[in-house]
Amino acid sequence: MPSTDSDQPMGSSFSGPTLMSLLTRLGDGASADPSLRRAIDILSVQTERQNSENRPFLSVVVRTQGRRLEALADAMLCLYGQSSADFEVLLVCHDADPASAVSISALVESQPASFRERISTIEVTGGRRARPLNVATERAQGRYIAFYDDDDLLFGHWVEAFRISAERAPGRLLRARVASQRAIPEMWPQDQDGFRHTSWPNTEYPAHFDQLAHFGMNYSPFMGWAFPRELFHTYGLRFDEELYVCEDWDMILRGSLICGVEEVHELTAIYRRWEGIESSYTSHHSAEWEASQARVIARLNESPIIFPPGTVMEILALLSARSELNNVRGGLEAIYTSRSWRITEPVRGVLRYAASGARFTKRAVRRVIPSRSSQ
Repeated sequence: MPSTDSDQPMGSSFSGPTLMSLLTRLGDGASADPSLRRAIDILSVQTERQNSENRPFLSVVVRTQGRRLEALADAMLCLYGQSSADFEVLLVCHDADPASAVSISALVESQPASFRERISTIEVTGGRRARPLNVATERAQGRYIAFYDDDDLLFGHWVEAFRISAERAPGRLLRARVASQRAIPEMWPQDQDGFRHTSWPNTEYPAHFDQLAHFGMNYSPFMGWAFPRELFHTYGLRFDEELYVCEDWDMILRGSLICGVEEVHELTAIYRRWEGIESSYTSHHSAEWEASQARVIARLNESPIIFPPGTVMEILALLSARSELNNVRGGLEAIYTSRSWRITEPVRGVLRYAASGARFTKRAVRRVIPSRSSQ
């Protein structure tokens, strides 16, 4: 595939057209309608106003049901230990039973006061996985919004790395590197529900974002992303509450095509792969996964798309590869249907029979020789 420079593959950092830059370019045309220019100016001013208001840099949405309290305690510790405190936490309790809700509340109260005052607890009942995300997004005050499940881990520079990249490319989605690590539940002393890691962290996800590859599969864990506020509060995007799963993949695709992507070239988080307990992979059967994936792709297929720079050359390379493959297939088909191929079929049959006989003879000899030497 073609690349934009020698150090980074195509799609690693998109400096080209986002929705805002595309509109600005259209409005700058000499014959552009004045009403179009006014609309673009209003949109630009609205975006700048939201970013200039006294807001925290980041709103961190933590989705929990309170089923793994020790993992949730780790998640909160990761947030408390951030090198930058310029963020708020929206702890969304989704369909938590009364006992779990009490435990979550106690965990929040146990946090240091300087951290506890930045935590807001939101109770959400009903709906699928996307419902708590939409409720939290509506209340988020940050210039960027990130989503962090209650059973994963963050490094201490997670917020800081996002902030630095946002200063470099304001208004874009920010994508940081994430590792994975396997974990299993186990009983800790005094009958306490705990867990144990069974592998070293593995950097299995691509270091760079490939827009076209992400159409086929999500290669980017959710906590590795920070989304600009205007994606939700200006452009009006919402998580699709009809999806059983894939709500993160859907927003990553739609958001990246509108705002572009800026890479955070650092490892900032660990996605835990749980084994032996319920997760999104086990609690939803294959039909729900397939239906959700089909819905995500169908929505994209029905929508106009803004591609990042370099995409045209990449598509041409893909078409060229497909054309070459078709030529090979066509050549093989021409050979298999040719008159000479049909005429020589008996000869090929004899050759196959002879080759088979030769193999049989060699196997027989290998069996006989050892038996004679043992006499």
